[in-house]
Amino acid sequence: MPYIRFLRITILFIASGLGAQSMFSQQQDSSTNARKAKEYFISGTTLQIQGNRHAEAILEFQQSLRYDSSVVTLTAMARSYREINKLDLAFETVQRALQVDQSSRDAWELLAEIEILRGRYDEGLAAYERILELQPTKRQLYTLARLYEPRNAQRAIEIFERIVATSPDVAMYMRLSSLYERVKNTKERTRVLESAAKLAPKDPQIAAEQTELYVEQARFDDLRSLLTTWNYGLANTEAVTDVWLVSLSRILEDSLITGLYASEVSSVVDLATSVIPSAWPVMAMAGTISMSLQDTTRAATCFTLVASNDQVIPEGFLEVGRIYAVNGMQDHALGYLSRGRLKYPNDVRFPIIMSSMYTDLGNDRQAIIELETASIMDSSVVDVWVQLGMLYDRSKRIQESDQAYERALQLDSGNALANNNYAYSLSLRRIDLDRAQSMAAKAVRADETNAAFLDTYAWILYQREEFSFAKNYITLAIRYGGNATHFEHYGVILKALGERKEAIKAFEQSLELDPDREWVREELESLTK
Repeated sequence: MPYIRFLRITILFIASGLGAQSMFSQQQDSSTNARKAKEYFISGTTLQIQGNRHAEAILEFQQSLRYDSSVVTLTAMARSYREINKLDLAFETVQRALQVDQSSRDAWELLAEIEILRGRYDEGLAAYERILELQPTKRQLYTLARLYEPRNAQRAIEIFERIVATSPDVAMYMRLSSLYERVKNTKERTRVLESAAKLAPKDPQIAAEQTELYVEQARFDDLRSLLTTWNYGLANTEAVTDVWLVSLSRILEDSLITGLYASEVSSVVDLATSVIPSAWPVMAMAGTISMSLQDTTRAATCFTLVASNDQVIPEGFLEVGRIYAVNGMQDHALGYLSRGRLKYPNDVRFPIIMSSMYTDLGNDRQAIIELETASIMDSSVVDVWVQLGMLYDRSKRIQESDQAYERALQLDSGNALANNNYAYSLSLRRIDLDRAQSMAAKAVRADETNAAFLDTYAWILYQREEFSFAKNYITLAIRYGGNATHFEHYGVILKALGERKEAIKAFEQSLELDPDREWVREELESLTK
C-alpha cells in the first residue's frame, strides 16, 4: 500500500539521519580526544625538557594516555620514570609501548638503556640488536658498537664498518683502528687508518699511527712518502715534530727492524736531516738510531745539527751526551756537554753529569772539580754533596768528606745514601759508632732490600760486638746482593760467633767472586791450618 511504503521511507530517512548524527558525534569525540591527548603530551614534554620536573611530566603523560595510548607517549613517560630512577616502572611502561608498536626504534633504544641500568647487559644488547632491523640512525649504530666494544671486539668492528660504509667518519675509523689493534689485524688496521687519513690528511694522531704500522710492516716506501709531507711547511710545527718522533721511536725500539733493514733505516735518517733538520729532538733521535746501527758518521751529522740549532735547549746537549756515554764514547760525550755548558753556564746539570762521566773514567780529581763547581752554582742539591763525600773519602780527604756528608744531611736528614755512606766511613775508622749505627738503621728503614745498606748495618753491629744481630743483617745482604765484600763480612762475623766451618765457606765464596782479596786469603789459610 502507498501509505505503508511512505511510512517505511520515512522511518529509513529518520534512521539514516540518526546514523549520520551518531557518526558525526563519534568523529567529534575522536577529534577532541586527539586534541586533548596532544595537549597533555606537549605539556608533559615541556616539563620533561626542564630536567627536574619528571614526576609532573609523568602525570601529564598519564592524562594524555586517557585519550590516546600512543607509543610516543608511553615511551616519553618511560623515559621520565628512568630519569627519576624508577626503573621497574620505566621497564613496564616501555614494554607497553612496544606492545603498541614493535617498530619503534626509540622504544627499543630506551628499553636497552633501562636494561643496562638494571644490570642486565646482555638483555640491553639484545634490545639494541632489534634496532638493526629497523633502519637505525648513525647514532644508534654507534651506541650499539660502543656497547659491544668491551666484550666483543669483532661484533663492534662489524657495526662500525657498517657505519663507515655509508657515512665515512674519522672518529669511527679511529675506533676501528683501536679494535683492529685489539684483534691483532694489522692489515685491516692499516686500511682504516689510510681511509681516515684521506678525510683528515694533516691529523697528527692518524699520521703517527700510520708511521708505526709502516715501520712494523717494513713498508719503508710508504713511510718515507708519508713523512715527506710532514715538514715545517705546515703551520703546526709541534705536530710535525711529534709525528717524526713517533716513527723514529718505533724504529729505535724494534731491534729486528734495525737489524734486517739497516740501509732502509739509514734512508729514513737521511730523509729527516733533509726534511726537518731544524727539529733538534728529531735530530737527536735520528742520531741515536745511527748509533744503534754503529754508524758514527751519520750520528755525528745528526748531533752536529742538534748542537748548531739556535732553538736547542739544554736537554739537547744533555741527550747527545747521554747517547755517546751509553755507547762508551765518553770523550765525545764530554765534548758535547762542554759545548752545552758554554751555551748554558748557569745550568747545574752539566757539571753534575760531567762529574759522573769523569768518575766512570776513573778521573776522581776532575770529577771532584766538577762537583765543587756545581756546589758553588747551587748549594742546595743534596746529591752533589753526597757524591763529593764519597769522592773525598775515596781520595783520603776525610775531613772534607765528613763536611760534605754533614752538609747533605743538613739539607735532607733522611737521605738514605748519605746516611749509609757516612755511617760506613765512620765504621771503617771505628769512631762515633753510636751515630753510625743510628744512620745505618735509618738507611735500612728507607730501603729494606738494599744489600749495601744491610751490609753497612751488619758491619757496624759486628764492630759493636752484637754478633747475632750482625749475622741476621749480613744474611739479608747476601740474599739481596751477595758480592765479595758481603761474603767477606759474613766470614768475619761467623768467625766471631765461633762458626768455623761456615766462616771458611764464606771466605771461599768471597775469593771466588774476587780472587785478589789477599786479606781474605790469609784469613782462610789461618782457619784451615
